[in-house]
Formats: sequence, C-alpha cells, structure tokens
Amino acid sequence: MGNCSPSPRRRRRPTEPGSPALGSNVSAPTVTVNSVSVSTYALARSPSVSAAAVDAEDAGVVRVYGSDGCPVAWRLRVSLLYKAAAPLHFTPSEAAPLGRPVLRLSAADPEVCGTADELLRLVDARFEGKPRVAPPERPRAASPSAAAAAEVAELVRLQHRSAERHLEGVAAKVAEMVKKGKKSGKGRNVVEGAEVRRLGKWYGDAMEVMLEHARMEETLIFPDIQRASFPGVCDKVNEQHGRHLPMMNGIKEDIKTLLTLELGSPLFHEVAVNLSVRLKALQDHTKEHFKEEESDLLPRLEQVRRMQREEGKVSDKSSSAWASEAVATMEMTHSKLFPFFMTGLLPQEAMQYLDLVCRCTKNTRHLVSMLRSLAERLEDANPSIIHNNPTKLYEHLLCS
Repeated sequence: MGNCSPSPRRRRRPTEPGSPALGSNVSAPTVTVNSVSVSTYALARSPSVSAAAVDAEDAGVVRVYGSDGCPVAWRLRVSLLYKAAAPLHFTPSEAAPLGRPVLRLSAADPEVCGTADELLRLVDARFEGKPRVAPPERPRAASPSAAAAAEVAELVRLQHRSAERHLEGVAAKVAEMVKKGKKSGKGRNVVEGAEVRRLGKWYGDAMEVMLEHARMEETLIFPDIQRASFPGVCDKVNEQHGRHLPMMNGIKEDIKTLLTLELGSPLFHEVAVNLSVRLKALQDHTKEHFKEEESDLLPRLEQVRRMQREEGKVSDKSSSAWASEAVATMEMTHSKLFPFFMTGLLPQEAMQYLDLVCRCTKNTRHLVSMLRSLAERLEDANPSIIHNNPTKLYEHLLCS
C-alpha cells in the first residue's frame, strides 16, 4: 500500500532529554506480544502535554497515530472498529517514521511501529476475539494462474454474500411493514413515511451493487470462461441475469408506488403484500443463481487464467492484476457504495474483503477515501450490531 508499508526496519527514538542523539548508533528496542515483535517508537509530544496526564486520561484506549493520507492508518482504524475490543482514538500525526502509523494498545504499552501485517497481528495477539483482522496465512498456490483465480473467486463469493444479505434485510423490512399494516385499522398509521423512504434507498443501493456485479461478470469473467471451456457454458447464467433485471425493476416500481399511497390504507397494504411476494421470488432466484455460479463457473477460473497467459495477455508477475481489474470495474461499489456493500458482510468476511481491496487497489488516494468512508460509518455504530447482524447495522446507519 504505497509508502505506508515499506520493509520493516529497526527504529530509533526521537531525541528526548537524557536519551542519545538521533545520529548515535543506538537501535530502538522491540516489543513482543504473543510472539509478534514490532519496533517501539516514541512520538514527539508537545511540552505542554505530560505523558502521565495522557496515560491517566486514556488507560484503556487504543490509540493510532498517523497521517490522514496513509491507507495503513485507515486500515488499522477500520480493523479495530470491527474488532470492537476497546475504545479507539486516532490522532493525526506526521511524526511517524517514513509515514507509517504508530499504534499504542493501551496506556501501559509502548508506542509501536511496523508494517500493516505486523500491526494487525499485534492487534489479534492482544485482542483474541473474532474477527481476526490480520491476513490469513494462505497455502502456496500451485501456480500464478491458480493464485489469480483464487483471488477472483473469493472476490465474487464475498460480493454474493453481501447481495444476499441486503436482499434478506429489505425483504425482512417489507414483511415487518406488512405485519404493521394489519394493525392500522384503529385510526392511526403504524407504518411511517420515513420507513418507506429508507426502504427505497436500501433497495436502490442493493440493486446498484447487484447490477454492477453482474456487469463485471459479463464483461470480465463470462466471455473468457466460455472461450476456455465450450460454447454455451455461460448461456444459462446470462439468461438469468436477463430475467432478474425486470424483476428488480418491478420491485423498484412497487416501492415508488408505496411512496405515493396513503399510509395504512387498504391499497397500501395490498401493494406491500405484493412487494413482499416479489422480493421473496427475487431472493430465491438470486440464491440459486449464485449457487450455480459458484459451483459450475468459478472452478473454471484457473483454466481461464492459464489460457490468458498462453495468449500473452498477462505476465507471470501479475497474480493480483485480475482481481484488481474486477475491483476497478465496479466503480460505484468501491466508492460511494463501499460502506453499504461492507455492511452486508459478517465481520470476518469484511476483513477478507478489506484485505483483497487493500492489495488490489493501486490508487492510494482512492483507497484512503474508501477506508475513510467505512471508518466514519462504523464509528456511528454500536459494536454489538457490527458483530451480530450486518443488515441491522445498515438499518441502524440509515436511521442515524
């Protein structure tokens, strides 16, 4: 991730009263937590702020110091928010070595500096609960083609899970509105207009992500699967994409109709019931469609990548290039809708996707923008919501 993650080095402390000069030949000590070693680093502080006062103020607070433009600092913040093990405070600082962030796990711990993976492993070692925020140890791929195929397959599967859960959340919300509608005959409206407007935004965002995902598959994956396998292998999934679009548009129109009707009226209730039926049908079709893609098409990706290499389209060193292209193709999902998309993933899935995005997004400024938008939304959420129900998290953020 650019200059924020250079090779690990031993760090020297800045000059302090009673400590050696920066130019002296003294290396920084290291700190070890459960076999994870990183270099300690003392940030320069304002003379008006005593270390004792800071320590007394935030004894249990995890602190991250770093540049506001550093993707590693933002990744640390997002990971710690998902971890939700302790209060988190970020302090913008340009004093960190070589632009890398500095982490302090508590007032009793030293400030430490390291690569992204080192710091994330340190977080996992200290806070052992789920999710695990450090990238998992992956078995060595049999070939560059296998590695590239595995990345793209993981990307597609996680996008499927997010879409499924958001559809499930929308359907559950409509079912709740139908249930409330049955109680509207006592001279009061149980369903509020704000609920319908939030439903429209929720479904509209889910539809945008699903359509962008389908376009990515149709342009980047399906044509080469068909060339590498046999004619017609992708015909069924392409036909399913075509059938899903009218269903999705019909649901969108039903939600628009709800917005024009009198809340709690018999007609409102009737349209809501029909909407619930349509959503259930779309859910069933979508789950079956994703299942077929994952069982029939994704296993063919390694064969596709080998074919692309034989044709000279990719080099042996570009194992992440295919996934990078898929990420770049889905512009809305990985910009404006990134926090929305991520709230469809369980915390451990979110960490997997975050690792993919950080490895596959080459534009540092764009990556920082994505991570910042996600961190800002997570900071508004209750940790128990993040851990227990991703779509409840999105609903909570819609209302906040």
